[in-house]
Amino acid sequence: AEAGLATLRPLSQILLAMSDNPSNPVFNHNLFEAIASIVKVCVPMQPDAVEAVLLPVFGQILERNVVDFLPYTFQILGLLLDATPSVKPLYQALFERLLTDQLWRAQANVPGLVRLLRAYFSKHTSFAELLRSHMEAILMRFQFILCNRKTEASAMDLLNAMYMHLPIEFYQQHFKTLITVVLSRLQSSKSPKLQRDFVISCSLFMHRSPSNLLPQAMNEIQAGLLLNILGTVWMTVLKMSLKLDERKVCTLGLAKLMALDEVKQNPQLLNSCCVSLVALLNLLPATGKVEEEGSDDDAPPPDMGAGLEFEVSFSKLRNTDLPGAQSGLAPDVPDLHAAAKAVLKPNFGAAVMQLAQANAELQPLAIFLQ
Repeated sequence: AEAGLATLRPLSQILLAMSDNPSNPVFNHNLFEAIASIVKVCVPMQPDAVEAVLLPVFGQILERNVVDFLPYTFQILGLLLDATPSVKPLYQALFERLLTDQLWRAQANVPGLVRLLRAYFSKHTSFAELLRSHMEAILMRFQFILCNRKTEASAMDLLNAMYMHLPIEFYQQHFKTLITVVLSRLQSSKSPKLQRDFVISCSLFMHRSPSNLLPQAMNEIQAGLLLNILGTVWMTVLKMSLKLDERKVCTLGLAKLMALDEVKQNPQLLNSCCVSLVALLNLLPATGKVEEEGSDDDAPPPDMGAGLEFEVSFSKLRNTDLPGAQSGLAPDVPDLHAAAKAVLKPNFGAAVMQLAQANAELQPLAIFLQ
């Protein structure tokens, strides 16, 4: 940590000097990546010392509105806020500015803004009043980035951050409107990637929240909407290649949905749910490729993106999460099979045995639940 801090001080001064004329995007990206790597290692042990070096520099970048550096600054501020044991005044003062239209209109800023808001959400006890009073503004920014194909994935990241870190009472009064907005975008977009993100997000919500809220909201929007979506979009997505943490929330979210009377009493849909569980639990290893934690989606472009459009190539840093954040959407589920069996066996063991007699596809699930 001491060696890291000794390196961080001169790097922060180089950063300040470069902010006067940020004309070399490749160098700037690597400079921020180096700072992020040091912060990731040092901040858990010496958060105050790291903040003492970086916050004055970041404060100047924000005050002078150094546009090329803002996407990176927001991401590293998110990492710092996650790690700090005592919230510094800068974070309180910065919050309202984070929600200004101008910042969200620059697409390169969006991943960093979402990363920083996630840190505010995870520290909601320190920012309760700010978050409650600005929830409507946050949801307006969510809707704005959801309606742009280039930023809709970040919109779903923002939604997932809310579901993971905020108590439901912070946004419950807006929840039905939130779901309506996402469904409307889903209908106009027809994008398989957005359908995938939608189902994963709803699964996360089902897993972490009272199990009647999502079905109730959907059926208030339109009678029978839940069964319609479950039987079409939801089942289609569960056949896609999913990462391990995504399979965890999809499995446990689906188990809650299967417990609803309207699903239990629909044999065809219940059968489809059970077929999906065979894939989610990877009970047939030969059925297809299952994506684990890593993905090439965030791999750096060749030559660090030299010659490519700045906004696209130089926004996402690789080291903006604390060690241990690799568990992603399901840090509370260390073992998928154990968690799934604990939920499914008492509730569906007998039903699956019965369904498996008529459908050989379900035999692996019946064996798993014995």
